[in-house]
Amino acid sequence: MRYVASVGNRKHAITLQENGHTRQVSLNGRELSVDWRLIGAEHPHTNIPGDTRADHYSLLLGECSYEAYARLIESTESGDSAGLTVEVMIAGKPYVVSIRDERSQALASLAGGGHVAGEVAIHAPMPGLVASVLVVEGEEVTRGQTVVVLEAMKMENDLVAPRSGIVKSIRVSKGQTVNQGDALVTVGDPAGTSPLDNDDE
Repeated sequence: MRYVASVGNRKHAITLQENGHTRQVSLNGRELSVDWRLIGAEHPHTNIPGDTRADHYSLLLGECSYEAYARLIESTESGDSAGLTVEVMIAGKPYVVSIRDERSQALASLAGGGHVAGEVAIHAPMPGLVASVLVVEGEEVTRGQTVVVLEAMKMENDLVAPRSGIVKSIRVSKGQTVNQGDALVTVGDPAGTSPLDNDDE
């Protein structure tokens, strides 16, 4: 299967062939042997609609071993176009990666893709300490805006709003310890509007 992955302003062409746990990956024409295994769960949370908890992986890239976390930020589907936006943390460094197969990428460039609508809860991707809460209830936020900073694995991780809207509830405060999967903030539609009225950027 061929994919296009976007990290920041850079796009990468990926070809993936699976053989058990070992995957043969071509990254921008460079051949890599990659082995990754899910830790502590039978199935990835990213396979469950609406579940944005982080999945914990053991990652072997060549002779280098890494501990990695991945959590779903957004899943879009519009007609034949589909894609994922995932936050990945490897060796304590976070990356936001948008992934589409080549056909979906071509269709999305024409159709513009889909948007998150309705109330969406932002969950803790891993156990940690709430370093900052940057919004208040009733505040208007934009898609991608940082709402909570979570300290975990000796790193500060920005947790962002998956859609534009209004902060409906805040369930944590600065200095609070949270577990993986805990709901931290909920973002929804302003009063008197419907999801169809929402126009995320």
